[in-house]
Amino acid sequence: MKKIIIICCFAVLLSLNATGQHLAVNEAKKAITGLTMTVDSYNRAFAKLKPALTHEETAGNAETWSLANRIKVEQYDKYMDNRRVGKKVDVKAMGHTLIDAYDYGMKALELDTVRILDKKGEPVIDKKTKRAKVKTKYSKEVVNRLVDHHDSYRIAGSELYNVKDWDGAYKAWDYYCRLASRIDDPRWIKPDSLIAEVRYYQGIAAWQKADTIDAVRLFSISRHTGYNHKEVYDYALVCLNDMGNEEEVVKLAWEAFLKFGTSDPQYIRILINDFIAREDYSGANDLIDEAMEAGADDDELWNLKGLVVESRDDIFEAFPYYMRCVELNDSNASGLFNVGRYFYNKAMETRQNSPLYGKRLADLVNPIYREALPYLEKSYALNPHNPELVNALRDIYYKLGEADKLQAIESAQ
Repeated sequence: MKKIIIICCFAVLLSLNATGQHLAVNEAKKAITGLTMTVDSYNRAFAKLKPALTHEETAGNAETWSLANRIKVEQYDKYMDNRRVGKKVDVKAMGHTLIDAYDYGMKALELDTVRILDKKGEPVIDKKTKRAKVKTKYSKEVVNRLVDHHDSYRIAGSELYNVKDWDGAYKAWDYYCRLASRIDDPRWIKPDSLIAEVRYYQGIAAWQKADTIDAVRLFSISRHTGYNHKEVYDYALVCLNDMGNEEEVVKLAWEAFLKFGTSDPQYIRILINDFIAREDYSGANDLIDEAMEAGADDDELWNLKGLVVESRDDIFEAFPYYMRCVELNDSNASGLFNVGRYFYNKAMETRQNSPLYGKRLADLVNPIYREALPYLEKSYALNPHNPELVNALRDIYYKLGEADKLQAIESAQ
């Protein structure tokens, strides 16, 4: 008898708990009908509803999630009202309110969409749309709320990104694209021209949160759906390089080179390095010659031509190309370094092959070192992070007895 009483009492408690959750939904619904709602009052209303989102008696009801969606959308609108009248708002909280609205809305739609079945238990097909007929109660309101706030997700993504909330920005931009990609359902908006650009921004957010694989995926989607700006190639190359995916780096560099040419030398440099790595000097040379037909005065192409010739022959054969690079642009750090390196190597070779020694050898070699200095020093001023350049300057300063300059460069390291 005691066991029966205990079981009955437990059943009553469960019933009361379930009834309580249904009451919580009704209380939350009443709580958002006031005329003087604030951000905080929406928080209180959601706090009343929150237990119902996890209770077994209410978590499976579309109404529960539709109400959660409504509370969050209206709370976001209240944030925006406050901003319009000059009040300070919490950008992060505002953005995540909109993100939560999407999540709750999707759950409501999932639970609210019930297929209509015939007597045999088979789905009834709409003759017009050729899709299974469904019955819904809350879906139209949920869809309308999300569609009305479609552009808000794009803006929220930007604002969350600006406060370095990479995860939040990623989600907001993703939801913007998803809302405009539901071409299977006429209730949703049609895809717009900004999706490709927003996928690029989402890729940046993925890169910021160190998910380079996903970032590469998003940059690819962005490119192939119409956003062909240079930066989408550049960020993808950075990610692929970080991943050590040399094959894809070369493939993307080709794509970028064909689109942008030599406007950015990094693309052709990647391609030439690939040719050189495969010892295909002819291919590298042909690529440069082709590019030089359209840009004979491109200093970087002359520098790259020198690198190819040096790889195939030696630096002495490459010197005229390096020199032409510097003549065209005396601020090309790589070209300056290569010209200086030519004189440095010439001095080293002279020292090794000369039968002279002591002062007579120094008198022969030091003028060549001095020819190297102006080029190496200017290159160092433009790019002090080249270790090979730093080592060459150290050696020259030491051999020329330039103690002050040697001390300065040592101190800078």
